[in-house]
Amino acid sequence: MFRPLVFAITALSVFSSHSLAADKVAIVFDGSGSMWGQIEGRTKIEIARDAMTNVLGTLPADLELGLFAYGHREKGNCADIELIVPPATGTGAAIKAATDRITPKGKTPLSASVRQAAETMRFTEDKATVVLVTDGIETCNADPCALGNELARLGVNFTAHVIGFGLSEEEGRQVACLAENTGGLYIQAGSTAELSDALTATVETVPVEEAAAEPAQLPDALLEAPDEAEIGSRIDVTWQGPGGRYDQIELHDPMARGGEGKRLRSKAIVNGDFDNNQVTMTVVTDPGTYELRYWDGTGRQILATRAIDVIPAEVALFAPDETAMARPVTVEWIGPGGRYDAVQLYDVSARGGEGKVLHNKRLRNDDFDNNKVTLPTPAKPGAYQLRYYAGEDKTVLATRSLDIIEAPVTLETEEAAEAGKPIVVDWVGPGARYDSVRLVDAANGKKLHEKRLRNDDFDNQRVTLPGPVKAGPYELHYYNGDNKAVLATVPVEVTAAVVALEAPDEIGQGRHVTVVWTGPGARYDSVQFFDPRARAGDGRVVHQKRLRNDDFDNSKVTLPSAAKPGDYELRYYNGDNKTVMLTRPIAVVPLEIAIEGPESVETGTKFSVSWKGPGARYDSVQIWDPKARGGKGRAVFERRVWSGDIDAQTVNLNAPKEAGDYELRYFNGDNKAVLVTRPLSVQ
Repeated sequence: MFRPLVFAITALSVFSSHSLAADKVAIVFDGSGSMWGQIEGRTKIEIARDAMTNVLGTLPADLELGLFAYGHREKGNCADIELIVPPATGTGAAIKAATDRITPKGKTPLSASVRQAAETMRFTEDKATVVLVTDGIETCNADPCALGNELARLGVNFTAHVIGFGLSEEEGRQVACLAENTGGLYIQAGSTAELSDALTATVETVPVEEAAAEPAQLPDALLEAPDEAEIGSRIDVTWQGPGGRYDQIELHDPMARGGEGKRLRSKAIVNGDFDNNQVTMTVVTDPGTYELRYWDGTGRQILATRAIDVIPAEVALFAPDETAMARPVTVEWIGPGGRYDAVQLYDVSARGGEGKVLHNKRLRNDDFDNNKVTLPTPAKPGAYQLRYYAGEDKTVLATRSLDIIEAPVTLETEEAAEAGKPIVVDWVGPGARYDSVRLVDAANGKKLHEKRLRNDDFDNQRVTLPGPVKAGPYELHYYNGDNKAVLATVPVEVTAAVVALEAPDEIGQGRHVTVVWTGPGARYDSVQFFDPRARAGDGRVVHQKRLRNDDFDNSKVTLPSAAKPGDYELRYYNGDNKTVMLTRPIAVVPLEIAIEGPESVETGTKFSVSWKGPGARYDSVQIWDPKARGGKGRAVFERRVWSGDIDAQTVNLNAPKEAGDYELRYFNGDNKAVLVTRPLSVQ
């Protein structure tokens, strides 16, 4: 992602050469692990180092320049942000040496990095600029757009420029707002030619003194936009002008900072609808007279201005005066409906009266067409507040009170439950989307099972949970997911279960065994045929049968035995808790297994063979071609023993149409095992 980085430094050069001399600038450098990605056979970190080397020598001597890096020391650490070179004059050599040492490793905490850079440069007291270089989007649970608004609001004259490393259009939008909300540029390069242009622009930058002595003729420019707009609304601005890469449309407050003015918003024209010469901007939420300005990024001059009046608008919230605790509340709203606008549920008494946002729902993330949002409410009764929050400017435009009142929350179940059996619970409560009933071990507070109310019999307010297999005291909790709060508890005593397996002590290899069981009979319980010697003593389930899939009414299951003689186990397995509740031994004994028939047959003829073996449902006699599939072999004819004369233990086979050497095989289908073979010549 070489091109965007060079544009980042180019942007830095342009800003520095014309208007930032004696100002403070910090480069925030991407040291995340993705910088090891390659472009045209070279890693991005190598290309970035070269770009820094090319540009650092072109900067004004009196520019105070610093370097921050993120993600360069630890993997997975969102706090891996470091001020490597403090802003000062003459730091070019130190910055070059530092970037040469950066070894990409970690995540992309770009928002926290920009904030730290701004605070280091005392952005609330002095003019400051940050140039963020990133090849990815935020990965540390922060909102770059909101950060841009905050820094612009608090800063004396703060600007952030964001340089994207080949980001997609959607990814670019997620970081471009950080620049636009502070009046900076979002720059994305896409070709080698653009890189060359940027380097040329850096080298040929005309000193500000010469530009002042011989002012150039300003290019023509024009802006078309509404004469007025309601607070927080989005407007389309049509422009005519040079259309340069760094040109922007700005929203400017001419009365800010004692009449010096302040850039409030900006949108690079290349990030708008460039083909139709149009950008879309969100106006501020403070009524007043402002200016739209065409900013020529190459000449660093304002080419056109246009006044716009930001007028008040109706902003209101409609909701019930009170609602039961922890139940969702639906709020209808009137307001700007801006991209980051939200309805908030606010606790005015929290944090010693400072207040706290408890729940926040973006308007665009709900029923936007009908101007409705639905929010969780707190589990604690009291007086709260609903707020219309304009996200672009971090401003509350309207409020209304909401009282949360006490409501019944109960759980009812049998006082005792047998181990391993399901526990049926009737509930009364909010029934919110993420509410659940939990089974908790009373001894250690550990959650054993949980059932979301919406995933069970919601209409009848009933849930069924798996019961634990260990006897003892437990608790049922009504858990309100929105507030992560337990609203009700009830004790339940789990008693020991009677578990038994009745079966013969031994069974012939490959034959089926019928087992009579006693136990919980839960939905996922099964009887297993288990080989304790398999996998070097770890054991392996050879066969299993779910109780519900057999003769459940008579507590019987029938399952195959192993094909190999030896000592095995029958096990009662409780699926809900993944626990074996009982085992008993069973021996698999060898059977007489044989195939008797002609030694040779003619091609295409029918012939009969007799067999001895388990005679299980899926057992078969096969004619096997060992040469097929490159020596892997395949069955060219197969007849299930149950499809022949099972009493006489004979089957009829069809000889292959091609002569050759074949095999007759007795195949045990349950275990997919060949129990005996004998040669067959086909002539």
